[in-house]
Amino acid sequence: MEGFKEWFDEQNYSAHAIVNLYNHNPDKKIKEIAQITGKSVGEIYRILHNFNVTPNRQKTNHHNVINFANSGYNIKQIADFTGYTERNVRYILANERKNG
Repeated sequence: MEGFKEWFDEQNYSAHAIVNLYNHNPDKKIKEIAQITGKSVGEIYRILHNFNVTPNRQKTNHHNVINFANSGYNIKQIADFTGYTERNVRYILANERKNG
């Protein structure tokens, strides 16, 4: 049965399978999906866009940055909470002030 396991691990994920993997695993990052499927991160994004699926997890995280800032947390704390760099947090907040 080792042959089957090797084949299964190396199976070629279809575009539909990738979209389903993305939609049904909200905790998985694009990079993790790329590793699972053997596709590049760029290819995962292209597939999602071809199916009119916008990777909106980033928007959710941006919203979290804004909520933390509005709650009085400092840049370093927000970076620690969200996994962004402090520079990224400043960028998100500056864009929010400019567009908000």
